[in-house]
Amino acid sequence: MALQSMVIWGVARVMKGLPTAAAPPIPRHRFIPALAARPALAVTLFILVLTVILLAVMQGPLSPDISGQLWIADRLRHGARLYFDISEINPPLWFWLAIPVDGLAAALGVRAEAVLIVAIGFAALLSLLATNQLLKTYPPELRSALLIFAACILLIMPLRDLGQREQIALMGALPYVALIVARREGRRVPLWLALVVASGAAVGFALKHYFVGVPLLLELWLLFCLRRRWRPVRSETVMLLMGAISYVLAIVTVTPGYLQVSVPELLLAYGASGAPSLNYMIRPAQPIWVLILCAIALQRSVAAQPLAPMTAAFLIAALGFFLAWLIQHKGWPYQSIATTGFLALAMALSLVDASRTAFTRPRMIAIAALILPMLLCAVPTQWVPTPETDIAPALDGLEPGDTVAIISIEGRTAWPATVGRGLRFSGRRGAFWIFAAVDANALGRHDPRIETLGRKIVREAVQDYRCLPPKHLIFTPGRASPSVTSASDNPLGYFRRDPQFVELLSHYRRLDRRGDFDAFQLVRPFDPMPVDMCLRAS
Repeated sequence: MALQSMVIWGVARVMKGLPTAAAPPIPRHRFIPALAARPALAVTLFILVLTVILLAVMQGPLSPDISGQLWIADRLRHGARLYFDISEINPPLWFWLAIPVDGLAAALGVRAEAVLIVAIGFAALLSLLATNQLLKTYPPELRSALLIFAACILLIMPLRDLGQREQIALMGALPYVALIVARREGRRVPLWLALVVASGAAVGFALKHYFVGVPLLLELWLLFCLRRRWRPVRSETVMLLMGAISYVLAIVTVTPGYLQVSVPELLLAYGASGAPSLNYMIRPAQPIWVLILCAIALQRSVAAQPLAPMTAAFLIAALGFFLAWLIQHKGWPYQSIATTGFLALAMALSLVDASRTAFTRPRMIAIAALILPMLLCAVPTQWVPTPETDIAPALDGLEPGDTVAIISIEGRTAWPATVGRGLRFSGRRGAFWIFAAVDANALGRHDPRIETLGRKIVREAVQDYRCLPPKHLIFTPGRASPSVTSASDNPLGYFRRDPQFVELLSHYRRLDRRGDFDAFQLVRPFDPMPVDMCLRAS
């Protein structure tokens, strides 16, 4: 309650338009102003309490991507080779970050999701403590309120997709933006702080190559502001460059399969998996973006003041992440996290900057713009099973440790349904996303390379299922008419074009269960496959 009271007190100061340097009103409890005067302690306690609450509430598996990430980390710890034994389209850093999480969970005998929640909370705390060091121009009480609001943006707003790359990038970029503003204002920054901030930012920006636009735009903004005083060689830019070079070398030496296997598949087929239209990309976050921008514009027009450097820098970062969202062109809600986060933080800073001016309407719009991003945590995610996507009936009868294979264009079909039941997953692919390219190719240019890739994927799957025979073999969507030739809509029909798969399927019998899937149960064992023909750690 003390933390909550402190936040309400901080917001009230801004709403009443009190000068930021004015003495705070005398509260009922001395603990509140004492805590507000120590921003680092306030945000530490807030995140500690919030993390404990998340651990108590989030007892089950997390989102499909996170479930798949943790499954891959477990496979890597047991000797699997990323991109050879595990087919993935994402660069390796995200999976490398999950290895210590999965390893610590195994050592402690707890769920990997619980360790991940603690790790995300700790990362958010480090991000905000570093940011606190770079916000010394704000009074401590106001800084405490800003940091706690930022903690809510980092942890509560993206709750449905906890652990996603955009959330981690947001955490890494936040203190980096504050560092760039410090350079813009000519403030001295300790070398150790600049290096620590740049290290965290390097990790966040490296998670997706689309994020490179964020530091580039910030650097262009700094150049525009400083002009001849701009210096490109600084501790943070050197650290970012060294991090990028080290990451490229690590990919080449540790995971050569990314360049040899994954990138060719991406260049050939990934474009077909984009959003069908711009309308498909509009989710609840996008109207909030418009509302926040309108609120900031109204505040600036009424206050007749230019944007403060910190607010402007946050908007620049939001623009960089918006471009990443636009270029990816997938429309998945989690890809909006970083843009929404920086816009909300820019709104908060704009509200603080306008606190000396007495006006009401734009300020009430701003308060609404601050609250709405938090409500995104209550928006149902795309991976919540529906009657059309729920494969739970096909998993009935399986015990923890049993093997299952799921053939679907959607990764959310396999994750977290399988790991949530303690099932082993057979095969190297969690999702057959290439089926979208196969279908588009059949309707369009008829590139023989995509046709060959599609048949290769089926042969690989048959080999994987021979090496680790799944007790249940599930195709979704299912029950398609034989006239449906789409690999995405009729994956079973597409697999049946392969004679080796037809022979494999003869070892199974169809399960008569209600649902939009075709499920088969193993009834006749296979002859053992040579070890050298099977995946490692399968």
